Amino acid sequence: MTVPQSGRRLCGRVVAALTLVVTAMNASADQVSVPPSRDCTLYELNIGLLANGSGNHVFAGRNNQSPGTSIRRAILAFDIAANVPAGATINSVTLTMNMSRSTAGPTNVSAHRLSTDWNEGPAAPGGQEGSGTQASAGDTTWIHTYYDTQLWTTAGGDFIAGASATTNVGGLGSYSWTGAGLVADMQFWLDNPALDFGWIMLGDESSLHTAKRFDSRENPTPADRPELVIDFTAPVAVGACCLPGNSCQVLTEVDCINMTGTYQGSGTDCTGNSCAPVTGACCFDDTTCQDLASTACAFSGGTYQGDLVACTVGLCPLVLEPFVDAMPVPAVMVPDSFPGGVPHYDMEIVEFEQKLHRDLPDTRLWGYEGVYPGPTIEAVSGQPIEVNFINDLRDELNVLRTEHLLPVDLCPHGPNFLGNSPRVVTHLHGGHIPAEFDGNPEDTILPGESQLYEYPNIQDASTLWYHDHALGITRLNVYLGLAGFYLIDDGNDAALNLPDGAYDVPIVMQDRSFNVDGSLEYPAAWQDHYFGDFMVVNGVVTPFMDVDQGKYRLRLLNGCNARTLTLSLSNSGSFDLIAVDGGLLETPTTMTVLTLAPAERVEVIVDFALYTPGTEIILENSAPAPFPGTPGVGVIPNVMKFIVGASAGDTDAVPGSLRVIETLNEVDSKISRNFELKKVSEPCAGSQWLINGHHWDHISEFVNLGDTEIWEFTNMSGMMHPMHMHLVFFQVLDRQPNAVRGDDVNRTGVATGPTATEVGWKDTVQVGPFETVRVIARFEDYTGLFPYHCHILEHEDHEMMRQYEVRVPCPADFTDASSGPPDDVVDVFDLLALLSAWGPCGDPNNCPADITNSATTGPDGVVDVFDLLELLSSWGGCV
Repeated sequence: MTVPQSGRRLCGRVVAALTLVVTAMNASADQVSVPPSRDCTLYELNIGLLANGSGNHVFAGRNNQSPGTSIRRAILAFDIAANVPAGATINSVTLTMNMSRSTAGPTNVSAHRLSTDWNEGPAAPGGQEGSGTQASAGDTTWIHTYYDTQLWTTAGGDFIAGASATTNVGGLGSYSWTGAGLVADMQFWLDNPALDFGWIMLGDESSLHTAKRFDSRENPTPADRPELVIDFTAPVAVGACCLPGNSCQVLTEVDCINMTGTYQGSGTDCTGNSCAPVTGACCFDDTTCQDLASTACAFSGGTYQGDLVACTVGLCPLVLEPFVDAMPVPAVMVPDSFPGGVPHYDMEIVEFEQKLHRDLPDTRLWGYEGVYPGPTIEAVSGQPIEVNFINDLRDELNVLRTEHLLPVDLCPHGPNFLGNSPRVVTHLHGGHIPAEFDGNPEDTILPGESQLYEYPNIQDASTLWYHDHALGITRLNVYLGLAGFYLIDDGNDAALNLPDGAYDVPIVMQDRSFNVDGSLEYPAAWQDHYFGDFMVVNGVVTPFMDVDQGKYRLRLLNGCNARTLTLSLSNSGSFDLIAVDGGLLETPTTMTVLTLAPAERVEVIVDFALYTPGTEIILENSAPAPFPGTPGVGVIPNVMKFIVGASAGDTDAVPGSLRVIETLNEVDSKISRNFELKKVSEPCAGSQWLINGHHWDHISEFVNLGDTEIWEFTNMSGMMHPMHMHLVFFQVLDRQPNAVRGDDVNRTGVATGPTATEVGWKDTVQVGPFETVRVIARFEDYTGLFPYHCHILEHEDHEMMRQYEVRVPCPADFTDASSGPPDDVVDVFDLLALLSAWGPCGDPNNCPADITNSATTGPDGVVDVFDLLELLSSWGGCV
C-alpha cells in the first residue's frame, strides 16, 4: 500500500508522540558518575608563591612545617550542569577519594562549599608534592584565585563555614563523603551553574602532622581519581511550542507535536514572542550593520552575528580580501650627488596618500621620499655615504605641519614637554656608526629642518633598516610609515652564488588597522602594545608574489610595533636560513618554522623549483599576540602568498659554507652587567616598563672603548621583550629560566645555548617570560651615548629605553662630587672613594676603585697602594 505524503507526516508525528509517552512512563531516578573538572592544593604561604594545579595529588591537613606554612587544603570542582539536566531533583550524592599517603592517625576531613571561583593552573610539583612548586600564570595559590592578578577575599580560600559533609580518614584506602549537605550543595549548583565552584577539603588544622594526601584527577591510575556519584530524578521537560500563526504556548514535546506545532526545546519559554521571526546583527565588509533575520542576512551577502545580537559601534570589523594585490619591491634610491666621491642622498620625509589594498580608499601616511616603505639604500662595506634627512611634513593645505597627524598621548617622556609636535629623527638600525649620527631620540627635527648624517659602513654585509626614533612618539611615526631597508654588500655574496637581482627580495612585514575611509586606526592613549588587524607587506595588505621556479633570497624583517611573527609555509615546505641581524651565518640551517620578534631580520633561501607551476603557497603566521601568550589568540594567520610560475629561476646550489665568524670569549669580558625588565605603575598612563627601575635620563652604564662586556637581560614579566642595543652587534651566550618572587630573582633550570636564529651576530634578542638571556659584545670605534631598549615600540616610548656611554678609558675617574658616575676628572672625590674601599673587593666585578696591580696590568681584586699611586699619577682632567 502506498501512503500519501501527508499521511507519512501524520504517521511520523504519531510515532514520535508514542515514543515520548513511553519514555515518560518509564522515567525513574537516574545515576551519573562525574569526574572532577579541576582540582588543586592551597599551600599556606601568605605571599602566595606555591601551587599544585596539575600534579597527581591533593592534600588536606597540616604537615610538620613551621606555623604559617604548614596548612594544606584541597579544592576540587565538578561540572554539574554538564552532567545533570537542568530542573532535576538531586536525591543523593557520594564523593569518593583515594587517600594514598599519610603518617598521621585517623582524623576528620570535611567538605565545605566554595564561594569564589578559581583556576586550576599548570603547576605540577615533583616528588611527593607535599611542598608544592613555584606558581606561574593561572595557578591558584593560598592568596590567589588566578596567579598573580586575582585574589581570594580571605587567604586560604573563600568558603561556607559550615561543613557539607565530614568523614574520618584513617589508613590508606578509599573514603566517601555523603549526606544532606552535599545534596543541598549539588542542588544549589544545578540551579545556579555560575556559582558551581566546588568544595574545599579541610583536615585537622589544630595541630601539626595531620596531613592526608589524596589522589587527584591527573593521577595516572584512573581507579584512584576522585569520583562524584549523583542520584537524581529528571524533570518533566516542557518548552516553547510555536503553533500555526506564530502563536506560542509552553507545552511538553508530545503535546506540541499533537497540536502540529514546532517544539523549540526543553526549558525555552514564550517570553518576547519567541515564535516571531528572530533577527540579529548582520555585518557587511564595509563595517556597516543591519538588524536582519539570518536568512535575509545571508541573501544580502552579510555575516550573521547571532540571534538578538544588537548592532553596536565596532561590532563589524573591516574585511579585506587577501591576495588580490601584487607585492611591490621597494625601489633602490639613487644618490643625488657625489661630493668628494661620497654618495649623497637627500631624503625627504613627507606626508602623502598611498593605496594599500584594492578595496581600501587611499591611506594618508608619512614616509621617506613619499613612499611606504621608504626606498632601499644600497651601500658597500667600507665605503661611506651621507644622508640629508629633510622634514618636509605638510598638511592637506600644503602648509608645514605644526601638529602630529595622529593623536599624541602627552603622558610618555617626550610629548610630556614637547607636546604633539611632528618631530622626527632617523636611526639606522644595526648601523655601527658614531653617536652623533645614531639618531638619538632627543635629536629630533621639526618640519622645515634637516640633519646631515654620515654612515661609514665599516661593518659586514647585512640587512639593516632605517626607521624613526623620536622620543615618546616612535610608535606613531613608524606606524605612519617611516621605515625602509638599508642593505650593505661586501662582494662576498656574488662569490657564494647566492640569489641576486630579481631573486634577492627584501620583505618588511607590519601589522596595521584601518578605518573604513582608509585612514590608519591607532588608539589616542598610550597602551602596553597595539596589534593591527591586517598584515601589510612592503606596503600592501596581504599581497601575492609571482615567483619563478628557482631559488629566492628573502630578506625578512619584522617591522611591527609589537607583534611577534612565527613564520612557516602553508605546505610545510622547508627553507634554508643563511643570515640573521648582523649578516651571514657560518653555514646554512634547514628549517620549516622560525620566530621573529619586532626588529629582527633573517635571510632565507626558498627553492620554488620544487613546486609545479600554479602551486600557491601561503607564508603563514601562528604567533599569538601578545607573545608568547595563548595559542590562537590575536593571530593574523595570512602574511602573503607565493604563486609559482613556469619560468626557470635561479638554480645555483646553496653553499655549504658561508663565512667564518669570530667567537667572542667570556674570559675576555671586563664586566657582566644585569638589566631587570619590569612593569611598574605610574600616575599618568597607569603603567610603564622600566629597565633596572630607571628612566631614559638616568645613565649608569659607562663602557670603556675597546672593552668586551657581557650584558644579562632578566625578564621579570610574563611577556617576551626584544632587547636591542645600538652601536654593537653581539653574540647570544645562553638563556636560563628564572623564578621571580617579588623583587628577588633566582635562576632555575639548565641554561641553553642560542637558537638557530640567534647564532651569529645579533642586535636584537628575544628575552622570554621569566628568563635571563646573556649576550656578549665588543664596544669598538666610537665613543658617546647610545640607546638600548625594548623594541616593542609602545614599551620603548614609555621609558623602556635607556642610554649607555662609551668613553676612552680613564680608570682612575670613577665617581663625582655626589658619589655619582664618573665626571672626566680625577680629583679628591675619586681619592676619597678609593680610600673608603681600601682592602679586598667584595665583588671583583663591581669594584671601580680597583684600578691596577703591582705590575700595572689591570685590576687584582684588592684596593691598595698600587691603585692609589695610579690615581695620583692620573690627577686632573681625563684625556
